[in-house]
Amino acid sequence: MAKPVFEAQTGETVFAEKVAVDCWKTPGQSVGRQVSGKGYFTDKRIVFLASGLIGTAGASWEIQMKDIQSVETCMTPPCFPFGVLLTMRDGGKYKLGITKRGKYVDWITQHIS
Repeated sequence: MAKPVFEAQTGETVFAEKVAVDCWKTPGQSVGRQVSGKGYFTDKRIVFLASGLIGTAGASWEIQMKDIQSVETCMTPPCFPFGVLLTMRDGGKYKLGITKRGKYVDWITQHIS
């Protein structure tokens, strides 16, 4: 399986790309674990592409902005103020670790309201 790559969709506005992101939680994950990768933020979706040599396709994901119910700041393990918690309309949660998270939280908040 080929390593996933980000491609902007037609009519999509890209806010930030190749942002260093650690994913700590996804809806199907029962135990939090750190997966490093790159984040891509657009007006329509958030894409996380895991980095590494193998197994990155299974750890990568994409969510639509319209499916996000709320966004808030939180802590990431062990106790760092870099966390962004995305709660989906179906109850699923994604926890990301991003330095300078404020601008991403603001961007997401503007595009889900």
